Amino acid sequence: SVLFSLASIVFIENFHRSTPFVDRLPPAREFWSHPFKFVATYGHVYKLHTDHVSAETAERRKRKVDDVQKRSRYRKAHGLEDEQGLGGWTAKTSHDSLGPALVSQDLPDQIGASSSGKVQPSKASAVTDDDQSSYADLEGKKRPIKKWLGIWE
Repeated sequence: SVLFSLASIVFIENFHRSTPFVDRLPPAREFWSHPFKFVATYGHVYKLHTDHVSAETAERRKRKVDDVQKRSRYRKAHGLEDEQGLGGWTAKTSHDSLGPALVSQDLPDQIGASSSGKVQPSKASAVTDDDQSSYADLEGKKRPIKKWLGIWE
């Protein structure tokens, strides 16, 4: 009951501070003289507040949708490639997800192979079952990966 009381007080204070209709709220002293009228007026003001917040949210969403449509028309008008998925946040291949620093580590292998005109994958990028089931500790010793209920430790 204490937790419920504290949550109610926080909710009411937050409502009083954030509503633009604070001037329409009945004074607290009216609760003791006319409790039903007080609760009815408070409920009406709360409904006005929720309608106001809903209208603001709908307008904000409409502006965002309009902005997305404008950007889409701009990309089409200027011949830019369309973004794929959710703004480029979709799954990428392992080659696309590697940064330039990681790709440059494979350059010595590729330089040697570039004279023949073919690019061969480096030995470091080749993954074997042995590499997945063990790791090298700080001393360089290979140790098996421990699993506990299927979770890596």
